[in-house]
Amino acid sequence: MAIKDKVRVQTMKDQAEWLLHNIIPRHVADSIKSTAKYSENHKDVAVMFASIVNFNELYDEDYLGGKEYLRVLNELVADMDELLSQDEFKNIEKIKTIGSTYMAAAGLDAKVRAENTDAHQHIFELVEFALAMQKVIDDFNQDLIEFNLILRIGLNFGDVTAGVIGTTKLYYDIWGDAVNIASRMDSTGVPGRIQVSGACAAILNRRYELERRGPVFVKGKDNMDVYLLKGRKDDT
Repeated sequence: MAIKDKVRVQTMKDQAEWLLHNIIPRHVADSIKSTAKYSENHKDVAVMFASIVNFNELYDEDYLGGKEYLRVLNELVADMDELLSQDEFKNIEKIKTIGSTYMAAAGLDAKVRAENTDAHQHIFELVEFALAMQKVIDDFNQDLIEFNLILRIGLNFGDVTAGVIGTTKLYYDIWGDAVNIASRMDSTGVPGRIQVSGACAAILNRRYELERRGPVFVKGKDNMDVYLLKGRKDDT
């Protein structure tokens, strides 16, 4: 009986750990266990917003109360989440989904960044994650012929503040000008393309072909020089 109780308690503990790590990042959860609160400033964090621009057009509440479209959205987000289990995306942290927009960031775990041989490796990894998301969308559209989902991605990097809000229903998020610009890179972007800020383009130019789009009006920033990703240099 003692052995069974020990196994049951361990199982419950493992389930609680799994649930906690799916709500907030593992390195944040470890900090909260000892301090009960968490906030941290991070430099040069890469931030990405990816929106399914035509989801609202496809959504039809008259068809099964909209449940079928939410099921499709859930399957798609689950496919994107599955990418995070790959070792090449160990720097990537999903922040949240906002409707049909997927928000992720890279470079929030200091220990993982310390292992990187390139100071900008996490930025490159977020771009690769964005490219992988485009493939997920393409594969999804091929499997479901009646859907033609279009993904628009915006990417930026800079200093952010990360923190956990609340004592119940914990909420992990990141804030900062870099986050706002990343969001604008998405909202002002081109459907089916990855748009990045000029500062981001200067880094990505080492490995990727970029197309200058020119000045684009960005709320709170006036006109910003932005670029569209064409592909990896070795591919092009």
